[in-house]
Amino acid sequence: MREILFVVGSLLVLLLEKYVLANNSISWLGAIVPVVSIVFILWLLVSKQLSFDLLDILVSALYVSLSFIFWGQGNDLYHRRTIKKIAKQIYEGTRA
Repeated sequence: MREILFVVGSLLVLLLEKYVLANNSISWLGAIVPVVSIVFILWLLVSKQLSFDLLDILVSALYVSLSFIFWGQGNDLYHRRTIKKIAKQIYEGTRA
């Protein structure tokens, strides 16, 4: 049950990262989830709730990697939206 909650919670946090936190003009806001995920995993390792076996290390590395990937994708979504808006303004300006 704990594993299912971890997976569902991780997916929700990553989606929040991509579509809310990183998808705006404040780029450092998207860095919150990757930094918190690194701190959280380090805390789990120090408190001995996460062992140094291969599976735990792979899951941890995958989660941190995904948080950085989703941060980049969210930032890219913002830049695409901005470029589309600017292109629309330029197009409307040339038509007038």
